[in-house]
Amino acid sequence: MAKDSVLSQDEIDALLSAIHSGTTTADAVRESASKSKVRVYDFRHPAKFSREHIQTLHAIHESYARLYSTSLSAQLRLITAIDVASVDQLTFEEFMRTLTAPAVVVVFTLPPLEGHALLEFHPNTAMSILDRLLGGPGRSSGKARGLTDIEQSLLSRVVAKGLGNFAEAWRSVVDGMKPRVESIETNPRFVHIIPPQDTVAVITFEMKIGEVQGAMRVCIPYPSLEPIMARMSTQLYFANSREQSEAQSTELKRNLDKVEVLMSLVLGHTDITVRDLLNLQTGDVIGLDTLANQDLPIMVEHDVKFYGRPGLLNNRMAAQITTVVSEEIG
Repeated sequence: MAKDSVLSQDEIDALLSAIHSGTTTADAVRESASKSKVRVYDFRHPAKFSREHIQTLHAIHESYARLYSTSLSAQLRLITAIDVASVDQLTFEEFMRTLTAPAVVVVFTLPPLEGHALLEFHPNTAMSILDRLLGGPGRSSGKARGLTDIEQSLLSRVVAKGLGNFAEAWRSVVDGMKPRVESIETNPRFVHIIPPQDTVAVITFEMKIGEVQGAMRVCIPYPSLEPIMARMSTQLYFANSREQSEAQSTELKRNLDKVEVLMSLVLGHTDITVRDLLNLQTGDVIGLDTLANQDLPIMVEHDVKFYGRPGLLNNRMAAQITTVVSEEIG
């Protein structure tokens, strides 16, 4: 008998209790035990990414989708939504068979990781981005065509900024990644980054740019990820993400401590005519709407944060805070 088929005493007691209570029968138990749990496995295409690796890839690229949607919205000045639709492992040949010409395929590197990866845009998505960059509303004609040299240059800049978000999303696993655009291809036959039978991870995104919906896919070869597979555990990824989030929060607070703000005490207000203003001379007295013994508002930038009294400190003008303005949340 296989080790996994041996029941513990607690499991035996629970099974006997279920039979006595009538919730199950001995025949049902025997029938269930006789059914073998078979998992289909294709030995010609062995699965190199475990379930945990797939989950980690999903988590990483969910972060990438959030970062890139924010970045792309700012670039295009158009609401952009990006969501992870699926994470699959295929052979490179299978992935390439899904591409149709003309396509929009960006070849990029992932240093310090070896090799190349691909970023593929649905033609509608690419044309929507280009239409917006060229002053249009961000629509696509729906007709697939190749890109001009100018369009390739524009799209390359957009992708380059997006790869910064890609590196940020991967930082918990690969610190210091510096992706770089190598080329943009419109004919899939010219894209050869690994042998056809090598395994790749394919992450599919659903994109909505304004009113245009399309897709985007990232294809990362297994040989590029193989050196870091040990770090691609879900538990380790989230632990590193949490540590980096705390470090970023600490760094942000430290930087905010150095931010300079304008602080001023308002002595009072008055209304005068332009004629009186032009006729002011040395020694003239301007009456204000405040009293000598009155607490005066102290402004931080454009908001009243304190009240205080003006005075001197070491022969320099100063203000003594008497009241802190409480910020009530309505």
